Amino acid sequence: MSDSSLLLFEESPTVSGNNKDWLSHIKIGQRFDLELLSQRKIRCLCELLGYRAGKYVLFRLEEDAVPDALLVTGLPLVCRFLVEDALGECFAFRSELLHIIRFPDKVILINFPQTVQRRALRNEKRSSIYLNASLQLYLGQASKPAVVPGQIIDISKNGCRFLFSTTYKPEQIRLADVIIKLVDPQAGSPLTLSGTIRNARMDEYGLTAGIQFATPQTALVNRLADINPAAASLARQYRLVDQPDN
Repeated sequence: MSDSSLLLFEESPTVSGNNKDWLSHIKIGQRFDLELLSQRKIRCLCELLGYRAGKYVLFRLEEDAVPDALLVTGLPLVCRFLVEDALGECFAFRSELLHIIRFPDKVILINFPQTVQRRALRNEKRSSIYLNASLQLYLGQASKPAVVPGQIIDISKNGCRFLFSTTYKPEQIRLADVIIKLVDPQAGSPLTLSGTIRNARMDEYGLTAGIQFATPQTALVNRLADINPAAASLARQYRLVDQPDN
């Protein structure tokens, strides 16, 4: 693995075949993780303001995110962003600082990346689906779990993403044990799934928790495929392969 790859990921990434395909996964206002490769190696979040393909990318920083003295032209840096949904990948690229605007907002221009690398966040892709459910959160020393309503927005046999509105911050719920309660959309009977929150992030829709199931839920994914076309392709991966020949 090259030195530049080590800077981007802890594990070996895959170089995208089309260096512009990552543009289809970003939108104005999206949050990026920015790492300045100075002696202090500061990391912070920044907001995408725009880009000109092949020329530059424009980000807004919070005023106190990075000391002004560290923002110097030519500074090498690494940008990362996550694409959840069914893709479940982290994209990253190396660049350098071109220009700084300090008023009215702290804005930086960086070189448009020549190559973009990507790494899968999970071993399997998930299928988009929308199921109303409730989440029981077991946090710290609380005597009873916090219960919040929300939606399962994607699912695989090993986990799901749960979207909900809450006053909790992502760092408060990471690694929390949870119980998901929902109604089996086929049988109409209640279902209870247990698991652990492995990651969480806030966006314009609310707080999204990535949950790993305590046990694989192959049968549930199969049932969802029977009534929800969005889950059908995923469920076929987990159906028994021992089926009669046509």
